[in-house]
Amino acid sequence: MASSSASYRLGVDVGGTFTDLLLLREDTGATWRAKVPSTPEDQSLGVIYGKDQILSNIPNGADITLHVVNHGTTVATNAILEQKGAKVALVVTEGYKDILQTRRSQVPGGLASWIIWKKPEPLAPLELTAEAPGRLATDGTEVREFDEKIFAERLQAIIRQNPDAITISLINSFANPAHEQKARQIVSNLLPNVPISISSEILPELMEYERTITTVVNSYVEPRVSLYLDNLLKSLEGKSKHLRILRSDGGLSSVSLASRFPVTWVLSGPAGGVSGVVSVVVDQTEFKNLITLDMGGTSTDVALIENGVPRIRRETKVGDLVVKAPSVDVRTVGAGGGSIARVPEVTKALRVGPESAGAVPGPACYGKGGSTATVTDANAVLGYLPKYLLGGSFELDLDAAKKAIQQVADDLGVNLYEAAEGILKVSNETIYGALRLVSVEQGYDPRDFSLVAFGGAGPLHANSLGKLFHAFPVIIPPSPGVLCAFGDATTLLRHEVGRTFIRILRQTDTGDVLQAFDGLLENAKKVMCEEQGVSEKSQVHVYQADLRYSGQAINVPVDVKLDVFKKDGLPYLKELFEAEHEKLFTYRLSSDVEFTNLRVIAEEMKNDLPIKKLESAESSEPPTSMVSSRTTLVFEGREHGNCPIWDRSSLKHGHTVHGPCILSEMDSNTVILPGYKADIDAIGNILIWESEEKLQSNILVEKQELDIVTVDIFENALRNARNEMDTLMTRTTMSPAIREQQDEFNVIAEPTGKMIVGQFGSFIPGFIEVWEGTIEPGDIFLTNDPYSVAGAISHHNDWLILMPIFVDEKLIAWTANFGHMTDVGGSVPGSLPCAASSVFEEGIQIPVTKVASRGVWNKDLLEVIYRNVRIPEWNRCDVQALVAACNLAGKRMIELYTRFGDYVYFAAIDELLDRNRKAISSIFKTAIPEEPAYFEDWIDDDGQGVGPWKIACTMTKTEGRLKFDFSGTDPQSPSSINFYLSINIDSNVVANDGFHDLVDVYIPEGTLLRPIRPAALSCRTHFLGRLMDLLSGLLGQKAPEFMTAAGFSDSPHLMYSGYRKDGSWYQLYYIGFGGIPARPIGDGPDGHCLWPAMKSVPNEFLELYYPLRIEVYTTVADSGGPGLYRGGNAQVIHWRFLEEGEVSIHDDRWLSKPWGVLGGEPGARSSKVIVRHSQNAEDPPREVVGSKQDHIKVSEGDVLEWITWGGGGWGDALTRDPEVVALEVRRRLVSVEGARRYGVVIHPKTFSIDEAGTKKLREEMKAAPHREDVKSQVFNRGGSWAELKAKCLEETGVPAPKAPWEVRLRGPMTQLEWFKEWKKGHGMEA
Repeated sequence: MASSSASYRLGVDVGGTFTDLLLLREDTGATWRAKVPSTPEDQSLGVIYGKDQILSNIPNGADITLHVVNHGTTVATNAILEQKGAKVALVVTEGYKDILQTRRSQVPGGLASWIIWKKPEPLAPLELTAEAPGRLATDGTEVREFDEKIFAERLQAIIRQNPDAITISLINSFANPAHEQKARQIVSNLLPNVPISISSEILPELMEYERTITTVVNSYVEPRVSLYLDNLLKSLEGKSKHLRILRSDGGLSSVSLASRFPVTWVLSGPAGGVSGVVSVVVDQTEFKNLITLDMGGTSTDVALIENGVPRIRRETKVGDLVVKAPSVDVRTVGAGGGSIARVPEVTKALRVGPESAGAVPGPACYGKGGSTATVTDANAVLGYLPKYLLGGSFELDLDAAKKAIQQVADDLGVNLYEAAEGILKVSNETIYGALRLVSVEQGYDPRDFSLVAFGGAGPLHANSLGKLFHAFPVIIPPSPGVLCAFGDATTLLRHEVGRTFIRILRQTDTGDVLQAFDGLLENAKKVMCEEQGVSEKSQVHVYQADLRYSGQAINVPVDVKLDVFKKDGLPYLKELFEAEHEKLFTYRLSSDVEFTNLRVIAEEMKNDLPIKKLESAESSEPPTSMVSSRTTLVFEGREHGNCPIWDRSSLKHGHTVHGPCILSEMDSNTVILPGYKADIDAIGNILIWESEEKLQSNILVEKQELDIVTVDIFENALRNARNEMDTLMTRTTMSPAIREQQDEFNVIAEPTGKMIVGQFGSFIPGFIEVWEGTIEPGDIFLTNDPYSVAGAISHHNDWLILMPIFVDEKLIAWTANFGHMTDVGGSVPGSLPCAASSVFEEGIQIPVTKVASRGVWNKDLLEVIYRNVRIPEWNRCDVQALVAACNLAGKRMIELYTRFGDYVYFAAIDELLDRNRKAISSIFKTAIPEEPAYFEDWIDDDGQGVGPWKIACTMTKTEGRLKFDFSGTDPQSPSSINFYLSINIDSNVVANDGFHDLVDVYIPEGTLLRPIRPAALSCRTHFLGRLMDLLSGLLGQKAPEFMTAAGFSDSPHLMYSGYRKDGSWYQLYYIGFGGIPARPIGDGPDGHCLWPAMKSVPNEFLELYYPLRIEVYTTVADSGGPGLYRGGNAQVIHWRFLEEGEVSIHDDRWLSKPWGVLGGEPGARSSKVIVRHSQNAEDPPREVVGSKQDHIKVSEGDVLEWITWGGGGWGDALTRDPEVVALEVRRRLVSVEGARRYGVVIHPKTFSIDEAGTKKLREEMKAAPHREDVKSQVFNRGGSWAELKAKCLEETGVPAPKAPWEVRLRGPMTQLEWFKEWKKGHGMEA
């Protein structure tokens, strides 16, 4: 009977299909649970219905007033995923209107992903973006005052559109919130009832895009969640004393805080399960180190708990958005009970997920019309699911499951059970990869942890995953299907405050750190007391510091024990950081350590809640009366009959059951495999262990046959190993080219050097062939010489580490990784001289050299190398990272070899190579026509007044083999634009080297793409980019429906270096981006990068570490080529230099234009102009700068106006929807005048369409002379070379270059026959 004085707390977890509730009586630990359908239209309805249902199970339950309702909810998450949030207006610093439009310029995915990637619409659209006058420096000082009058005028356009919420995010507000506070006051006066979020309160940290998007997300969900919480509070009035919301980091928040800072709980759901594990396992058992596994219908969430505390990360990902808000470090993979199994025709490989059958129609065995095979169907076929679920109320359709699985079996050529087991193995391998992500990849040994599985499907897979992961015991908590609700019920109130604190550790006073912590502590205490209702004496406080090696861009958080810090000082913090860095990345550095952020986390003091204990069993063997039924289980191809299905609710503390068997309950089923046993502990946890018999028989018996599922598992493991290498490199390196632009590529190869995963790997067989020394365990090879590795690396800045991997003196693999170093010496800082005439001017040359022998480094040799670069500490760090990445991959290959044994290991590699060959062969046969295709494109000049320089290619197909013939390409240049083209095809297109005998690449020696040493290579980026345009034009001719316009074009570089007034050296290396070409799927994104995964360096980071200010960072209206689909707009950056120095510029497309296709117009040219404010502040002279130029002197105050190219257009611009054009005018992506290029007339004041004017203009344009000629052209280059050169000086301010045949070329290629013919072809003497 319920006592009137008893206190109850209710945990509520709202999922997509069901809402789970758990009621906990605080004095006895008694619990009641309920599962009711979710109500997406208003989640509070399901919550109230579930509350009433659960209370109806208690005598006098209707009269109970709950002490607290703790609520995990997806309201904020759904608002983002369903794009049903607020209409958000955004206020940014003047010159930064496109901050959400360009989103750090990153296109996710591989090399060609930009062709199909649809850029999400910003949560705050451009037509609702206003620019605030005024500017702060990175140290918080005011550069330009905030003009309140102008700002109020600019707000009028936003006011007319009636926004629901407003975000204010200004540059460098992390250092000084004054301008944001002034802007908020003005907005509040003009829009008094509109909620306002300012970035200096939501996320007072460095990095402008991350701070802005985080604050915009807060605004986007705030009105909806506030309304929801208000409605829920009203519904609970008189029924609950308190309502609290679960944060993404596993703490609770009061309604007032949750309403104001909803961004802190956008991933509320997954945190509940981890909190439940803490309450049920950490607090009640001896097991404190745990890895959690929450497997549902669509996906699986995994997390790590160390010493009873879940690991927290400082960012949260929802859909395509990553926001900087703390969350439990939950990693999600697309492997759930509903994951669909399929066998692609091309590869004949078994694939499982991430596509899901969903709730409707669901798995075939649910009998709701589903016919595709899923993981749940595989479990049903193998007998792992009882025929009746949900307490007998739901019968599985086993015949439908078998039919679905049989289709997979037929496609694979195996029997029914082999297919079903294969599906589970592949699905488990995907989850295994996620488990490694939170453990092994973070420096943890899974053998030191126990695996805790919950969710509807987790217990089905738990035993198998524990076996794979060697994490025992595997623990299944009570009621695993509603564990999230239990976690919600038992977690605690929390609040955190932080601030940016960027200082070199050794130069910082301990007192300054303590003072900063004191300020944060007082703030945290105040919020906890006043807004969370937690008295100061009931609070506990955690102090944290984010640190990194100076030059890195990562933050490594460490918990600081304040009493130890006061006693031991800064060395204590340094050791904390370096130990964590070593655990994460395997090494330490000699570089300075620096602070980045400080924070204080305040939490409610934990009160022990009783958990109801089970009755103790009289014997370890449960009576057969607890067996509800029996079944047949299939494991490793063998049928096990008469297996018991135990009723879990009947089992008592001390009972032990032996596999194979099933433990069944209302919301889940736990499979115990043969050779394993399950103990029941005092609170009802299932503890799965290896049985004594299995432990005694654990002798490795090497498998002597290969099955197709093993190959798929092996392939997945290789992919994970490569991803680990990439992650390590981008997190730890100093060079921005590696860290931000991700200019690093890795290779894993088999013993003869064939690449099995990675990029540009086939140089290894050539190295093996010419290497005359020994190759032994622990050897490390280093090179940066393109001529030594057949172009696998393309200039001296790319340093390549190569390592042989041995097991017991047997070579089993090679691992390699290269990364772009910021400097390698040479004639200019950055080592990319535009005017170099040979490799001897481009920095140190390192032929393939053994720098470590049997694990012993040749330190003297390395010192010679580092002595020849300008920033040796960066090179040391990045070499360490390259070696660590190769070691990491080597370790993974040894694990695979040990796991599968010698025969299967090498057989799997051979099968993957052969599978790749067959897949590529099939593509060649079906997708590539027989007719030859030819295309040519040009680099405008070589920086020395000579150009254009042509590359040409003919593609032919003969008897299933593809040939690329680059005959017709111009001779190598005496300048540094040459590009030694590796014949390997990028791994994002081709998975490994198995295809090589199907492709022939012919590049004449002595041409731009196969120069003869010592031809200079440092500016090869121009042809690297142009080659991609060339291939697009080449392949697109054969399939116009897949053709893209031009715009790959280049990677524009800026180098800025010199000595500051204080005598310290600075050196910036920066890559900019342009307009992505229009594509068959739509417009090209503005100011984005086509190279895979590259992203821009945060401007606030640049301003902090370099003597410059970025005054404009936006896109250029009208620079994208018009078409049915518009080319992406160019990028414009205004760099103000704050110290005297030198600038180098690498760029192209300043004369030629990125071509449009199929009637689309070309994109705009690039340009670079230096405005010499240092010479005349009132009327500064403007100096046009060449596209490839070194040693440009700049003085304090000078501004470089840097404009990249626009992407070409696709299709006829007169067919573009006028409404789209009008919207882009309002968004300032197209001007009123520019709209006329689409035949659209826009009213200049209202930005509405002049319908009559538009109709008339389009008719006139359609009737224009030569329109049909232009329309019929596949490629529109904006004129012939003769026409472009004739107008060059007038349109660009730069004289037209001379053609290569008009100058006297010298070099080793001059004696080659093809060169002599080339000269004759241009009217020159041979």
